[in-house]
Amino acid sequence: MLLRGAAATHALGRNLGRLLAPGDWVALHGDLGSGKTTLVSGIVEGIHPGMRSRSPTYVRVEVYGDSPPIVHADLYRLEKSEEWDTLGVEDLAEGAIVVVEWADRVPGRLPKDRLDLVLEYAGAEARAIRIVGHGDRWSGASLEDALDPA
Repeated sequence: MLLRGAAATHALGRNLGRLLAPGDWVALHGDLGSGKTTLVSGIVEGIHPGMRSRSPTYVRVEVYGDSPPIVHADLYRLEKSEEWDTLGVEDLAEGAIVVVEWADRVPGRLPKDRLDLVLEYAGAEARAIRIVGHGDRWSGASLEDALDPA
């Protein structure tokens, strides 16, 4: 799927947020500036309309809202994957939706049942996104049509 601009990335996140449920994990992959935080902003707004998110790069983990809470982890500054164990994300995850930016920094540590979104540059203002579902929750789901920001 091709996203043209930050507004389209945000809209896709908002649509995804409306599909997510407590217990869901979303792993975001992509280079710096590829739109991961913009996507998270849309997810938060899709679940909790009017709520704003911010990048937790320096605090690493933010929790937004309740019913359900959204746990947002940004692993950009992780130096070793073992640092994941000190963040307490699993403790916060019960009954929450968990979104992890830079998920590739903790290989093998996220649940197998999750949604992976890979964002790649496709021009100055465009991003290509691949959506890959893993596990029973996402098997057979046709997400691209449901998430289309158009």
